[in-house]
Amino acid sequence: MERVKYVLICLSALLLFLTGCGKEQQFTPPGSSQSIAVISQLKKASFSIVDLQKNKTVSSVDLKHPLTDLIQINKNVIIATSKEGESLIEINLKKGTATEYMDVSKGLTSLTYDAASHTLIAADSQKNVVYLIDTQRKKIKATVKTGKLPSSMTLSSSGILFVLNAESHTVSVIDIEKEKNIRTFSVLERPSGIHFDGQSIWIGGHGKSGTLNQSIFAYDPKTGKKQREIKLGVMPVAFFSEKKSSILYVLCHGDHTLYKVDTKTNKQLASVETGQNPNYITADTTSIYVSNLDDNSVSIFDKHSLILKNRLNVPSGPYAIVLEEKK
Repeated sequence: MERVKYVLICLSALLLFLTGCGKEQQFTPPGSSQSIAVISQLKKASFSIVDLQKNKTVSSVDLKHPLTDLIQINKNVIIATSKEGESLIEINLKKGTATEYMDVSKGLTSLTYDAASHTLIAADSQKNVVYLIDTQRKKIKATVKTGKLPSSMTLSSSGILFVLNAESHTVSVIDIEKEKNIRTFSVLERPSGIHFDGQSIWIGGHGKSGTLNQSIFAYDPKTGKKQREIKLGVMPVAFFSEKKSSILYVLCHGDHTLYKVDTKTNKQLASVETGQNPNYITADTTSIYVSNLDDNSVSIFDKHSLILKNRLNVPSGPYAIVLEEKK
């Protein structure tokens, strides 16, 4: 009898815990002068907030589902997606809360944001659509069809959205003001990573089955024709570049290396080894940040020289990163 009571108490505690995970999660808000990194963790349903000056985790927040992407929509609010959950998550840095932002759908893979129109864009890998969300009203204003398995996106300054579809190996070109798909073109097989530099769409990826792609490809955004190829490392999967810059940082997870490329000259300028299985890249004014999924770390490199400046230890498979830099 005592054993039955013990089991019932444990089940009740577990139920209360699981129920609580769906409600508001609280954490200590970062200080107003703190430079921080908010980092999602794929191997555990959680995210961490790291003080970049002290190289110390100041908060770790457990959630119901692992987060697949993060996007900052204002100075206080980060929105997150999950493949398993139906709700977007709001991380409020001022209040120190993580709450459900709005119900959308399961299967969400990536996010981007158009600040001019206050439009949050979420890709749905199960229904093969993108949602255009009015953040002022928290309402889906349009659903636009894509190719199969939309996996990553890039947005032009004129409001044209380029969606990379991993399974159909295509790019969907969407006018977010007109809320419609205006064209689709084919790219390399098993693509991964997309970047628009104002003239060309750059795509990386794994390439045909049985081969190891070692190039990034530039495509004409209007015709879809392949323009150029730059040979780099094994399996380029992610890009970062400043606006109106020809310097492109390319992350290759096959040889766990970060490359710095000048797309005007097609020349590789520098390269540096990262941690194991790097997948995500972002930057602040001076540094490049790379999350290494399999050795639980974030590498921080000098933007100019690619010299390693620091290494953050983040448990449970760090992935997406949002930086809040204080000057």
